Amino acid sequence: MCLLADILYHQVPLNCEEGVSTLRTVNDAERSLMLIGKPPRSHLASGMEGHVFDIGDGEVAKVWHSKEHEEVTQLKAFYDVLVDLNLPFDTPLITEVHCSADGVVSVERALRGTPMNSFVTGEEGLPPPFATDAVMFVLTALRERPVRNARSTLPILGMAPTAGHHRPIVHLLEIASRNVERYGDQLRRSVRDFDWLYESVVREVRQVPDTGPHVVHGDLCSPNILLDADWKVSAVIDWGFLSHFGDSSFDVSIACGIYNMYGTYHRENDDFLVSEFVDRHGYDPHRLLVYRALYAILTSNVYSDDGADGHYAWCVESLNRRDIREALTRRIR
Repeated sequence: MCLLADILYHQVPLNCEEGVSTLRTVNDAERSLMLIGKPPRSHLASGMEGHVFDIGDGEVAKVWHSKEHEEVTQLKAFYDVLVDLNLPFDTPLITEVHCSADGVVSVERALRGTPMNSFVTGEEGLPPPFATDAVMFVLTALRERPVRNARSTLPILGMAPTAGHHRPIVHLLEIASRNVERYGDQLRRSVRDFDWLYESVVREVRQVPDTGPHVVHGDLCSPNILLDADWKVSAVIDWGFLSHFGDSSFDVSIACGIYNMYGTYHRENDDFLVSEFVDRHGYDPHRLLVYRALYAILTSNVYSDDGADGHYAWCVESLNRRDIREALTRRIR
């Protein structure tokens, strides 16, 4: 059973030092919680962003490594939008934000369930029916609930939207441009005719009709879907990596591709999920493929500057795929 959380908002009158926190250890984090009157019951997890502790009463506390107070309050506002959508599963909720000597601490409601990857091996020839249903359940719920009052937008991959832009896709293309400026030479060595491919992605994505804003998770992989004892979705976690208000097709494209990124049958799993969304929910297969290319360009070097990691290899493989390259020669509906 996984006990997790996220954040609401209560500003404590302390001054958070700007910049990267010096917090490094679990002991440092425990000390921070004691100083703000939130003694931890147990250490639950640690990751790239911080340490998470059970503090009782259905709440957890997260001690962030480097996020500043403003960033966490932006995340709180985004989570509030999720709650307002009345989704058929739980999502994070921030209840307090504190500043401590070691960094920012958020208090969040605990989200209960077991990560879906605990029930799959990653070596299945096709996704089990319960896993397919779970992914579809989450993405269908997000698609059926357009955002009426988007009070907060999050930076995407560290880049805040440019003031005055009303279409999220414009912001995604700005991030893609930044990535190409930084890593274009490397991508040109790895991807055939990369400049043609990138120009084609920009052209096709700009032609996507505006469907109105929907919540896009952006990283809906199996560990981020929590299941209850009946294998039904109880919660969705880990928002923020690529979360924004945009086109639900972008979320579908990513979810199909990352469901089983590195398994032996990753392509079979990917193709099956895409066909299910196309056949059962009417998604445009060309748009899904074009968005896959955009995702690969956006995130190619998110884990390493030199591309010496599995994610970069997966992005390169995607950009060299025949079906994706063929999709870039057709018009999106």
